[in-house]
Amino acid sequence: MSTLVLTFDNLGEASELERGTWLAGEPLGRHPSVTVAFPRLLEELDRHGLRATFFVEAINCELYPDVLRELVARGHELGAHGWRHEQWSRLSPGQERGVLARATTAFETLELDVRGFRPPGGELTPRTTALLVELGLSWCSPAGTASERRDGIAYVPFEWELVDAYHLMERFRSLRAQRGADPAPLSPAQLAKRLSATLSALPDAHGHRTLVLHPFLMLDPAWWEGVMDLLATLGELARTGRAAVLPGGEFASTLAPT
Repeated sequence: MSTLVLTFDNLGEASELERGTWLAGEPLGRHPSVTVAFPRLLEELDRHGLRATFFVEAINCELYPDVLRELVARGHELGAHGWRHEQWSRLSPGQERGVLARATTAFETLELDVRGFRPPGGELTPRTTALLVELGLSWCSPAGTASERRDGIAYVPFEWELVDAYHLMERFRSLRAQRGADPAPLSPAQLAKRLSATLSALPDAHGHRTLVLHPFLMLDPAWWEGVMDLLATLGELARTGRAAVLPGGEFASTLAPT
């Protein structure tokens, strides 16, 4: 049976703080992606009986602790996504260790069990795997294609073609061009159609795919409509037994050492 690992990236203003685009003096802890997009997303996941992994920046243990607790209470999995969305491949050895240690400590302080990690930007460093093992994490989700378990870590990769931000955001123009795609972003309707076709073909594809969606993009009504359709498709595939739709940690637990 084919497997779709359902994941969501980013929470609140973390990445804006990291990039320096958050307005000085703007209050923290009430980002619309959390106050508007998140509640309706959770309701939609409940409606279709879907569970997912939410990769969140650990600063949200301070900004939105109740939201993190609610995610877990509703059956979802939390994964680490840096402290506040640092560009992972650019970190020095000391920075990488410091950020990961700070993140794992923050989750532990809230008694939240976090075993997975997705590097912001999609790229691990040569040091990441050993650090994850040292700090008690068991799986990670970088950009790539090979699902495997090696060196004490399960790898549950994602492909850029199944990342909403890759298609929708102007910021990814250069990456699209590097990968030989049209550098212009897709419209929400175009992306919904493309992803719907990919998801509908899952039962015949076999193997594993990982879907990556971003709640802040769901503030666009047109894309939110597309996301609702995609979640309905996934719910139907799961209910009819045509594909398994799982959080990343559950899929990682099925991977045997290579």
